[in-house]
Amino acid sequence: MSLDFLYTAVSWVLLRWHQLFTAVGLNENSGLNWALSIVFLVITARLLMFRFFVKQVRYQRQMQKMQPKIQKLREQYKNDRQAMQREMVKLQQEEGFNPLSGCLPMLLQIPISLFHVLRHLANSVNIPAGSGNPKLTLYSFTAQETHSAATAKLFGAPLAASLRDGADKIQQLGGDLTSTRVVTIVLVLVSAAATFFTQILVRRGQATVPEGTAATVQKVMLYLIPVSVLFSGLIFPLGVLLYWFTSNVWTLGQQAYINKFHPHVPPPRDGGVSSDQGPPNPDGDQQGTDPTRPSPRAPRVGQRPSRPNRANRSNRHKRKKRRSSTSLRGRS
Repeated sequence: MSLDFLYTAVSWVLLRWHQLFTAVGLNENSGLNWALSIVFLVITARLLMFRFFVKQVRYQRQMQKMQPKIQKLREQYKNDRQAMQREMVKLQQEEGFNPLSGCLPMLLQIPISLFHVLRHLANSVNIPAGSGNPKLTLYSFTAQETHSAATAKLFGAPLAASLRDGADKIQQLGGDLTSTRVVTIVLVLVSAAATFFTQILVRRGQATVPEGTAATVQKVMLYLIPVSVLFSGLIFPLGVLLYWFTSNVWTLGQQAYINKFHPHVPPPRDGGVSSDQGPPNPDGDQQGTDPTRPSPRAPRVGQRPSRPNRANRSNRHKRKKRRSSTSLRGRS
């Protein structure tokens, strides 16, 4: 199935941001205009996917909490697949779990259309604007807009250039070799760092602590994903790297928001009863407590806390001492 309708929708949003920044005074052919258009295109897409991202986080946490029960069912019905499937469905119904709730967010979090459009613009840099080539008018772009985006430069670095390009090609694009290297390396390093810290935040917000193979895989991915981001700097042009940079930084802030405002709250143990209380009786009160007895008041500031048992023992000791002294006086 062709995804041209998605590419056209993404291009339409990109061009609307470009027109907006042009209207506020930026040069329509400047690299800053196109760079900001790419950044806000990513922000627009991530805002639209934010609700699905929250659902995806809840789906993953619910899956993690169900893993011990699922593993137990697999061991119990390992020789009877039909019975295992029935018990799986029953467990999902009891837990209120919908396995389809995580599919759509997983697809939406891979915005292939964004990457495709930016790569198309980078590949159009060698096509003259007046050549009449149909590639220049794809996805609602005009030939002039495609040529402008393909030849735009950010801080002297062409958006269509990459670290693999030599000095001759970068000069043909109207850029500077040193500026291209510096801008590209900075974007890649910040993207890799954002990815690394995002993985750390994801581990902190997990519902359960992974064990065995899952823990090993998670530890490897903690470093493997940032390393893959570093290698992407050698492959993709600057415009695509700008997209990854914005997306990774946004993901870091998004995960920090989830951890702070939607943290995982572990369920209370033993049916919600704290460890210093007995199990609830049928009336709802804790065993070993008198609901009619008032709770002791906290001591005032600077006042030593009262200890009834110790005070009673001290009073009994004083009374015995007075009685013994009185009896001695009477004898004398």
